[in-house]
Amino acid sequence: MSRNIIEEYIKEMENLASRLLELIALSLGLEAMRFEEFFKDTTSTFRINHYPPCPSPELALGMGRHKDAGALTILGQDEVAGLEVKHKISQEWVLVKPTPNAFIINVGDLTQVFLP
Repeated sequence: MSRNIIEEYIKEMENLASRLLELIALSLGLEAMRFEEFFKDTTSTFRINHYPPCPSPELALGMGRHKDAGALTILGQDEVAGLEVKHKISQEWVLVKPTPNAFIINVGDLTQVFLP
């Protein structure tokens, strides 16, 4: 994968994150650009991780349960399962069925701070 392709992909993911923040603001009855000032001079982190199917998943350590500290996490999906989310009401961890060629969007702690 070439550097130019990765840089273009990162730019598109940053554009997507910006648009998602606009939509979150609108859904809360705020002006679309409400969060722009908080994120205009920030950095993003781009990681390329590949987790092939594991023949013994019960033996894998994985990432471990955690919260996302940033504003948004945009996670590209493939056919490999493993991601879990915590159900808001039951507090149970639920396996997310992978949807190839889709994105999972996690609203991180930083965005939740700004929510009214």
